[in-house]
Amino acid sequence: MREISEIHFATGTGTSARELVERYVLDAVERLPGTEACEYAAFMPLTHGTFDDVWLTIAGDVDAVVDSESETWDGLVADGLVSEWDVADVTDEWYDNAGGQGGELKLRLHRVANRATGDAFEEFDERPAAVDAFPGEATSYSVGWWTLLHVIAGHQGYSPEETLAMFLRGTREACEDAVEVGSADEAVQRIDECIESLETLRADVEG
Repeated sequence: MREISEIHFATGTGTSARELVERYVLDAVERLPGTEACEYAAFMPLTHGTFDDVWLTIAGDVDAVVDSESETWDGLVADGLVSEWDVADVTDEWYDNAGGQGGELKLRLHRVANRATGDAFEEFDERPAAVDAFPGEATSYSVGWWTLLHVIAGHQGYSPEETLAMFLRGTREACEDAVEVGSADEAVQRIDECIESLETLRADVEG
């Protein structure tokens, strides 16, 4: 197992996670693994209401990374982009949650997601709507961010059954996230909406 740490950046007032990612984090995750102290770097932003923070995941000698990067991090604080930063060892949590092989695969998948995020920032000044970017248009196919996830699944050769299982697992994760950053009542409301949508879909399939 690798030694894994997370650097948590709490964004400053009025700062979005995207600003921090574009200014520092995208460069850091490409640059740091080229140094002797760092084997791996990736990031995870979390946006919910007024909460808009970024976690930088590091595998390697985190003390050496802090020594080399802390001046830059303090500069982000001085510029108001970050209100504070802190470091935590998450090795046990990382591998306890995902397992040995799963933990390594999770690292690799985060790297792929980071590259996709960088490409998306270059392509879009503002992120497309999650489900329907143009609700005013009368169409039979609502285009949104979900389209990218569905198309990528097809590009990788996943079957409809596997794609369905993937989205179902993602639904579970999103509901658990809703509990963590919101409330159980909010999660139950989302689950009820999913059930209603699936019942409508079943009626359509059955004709």
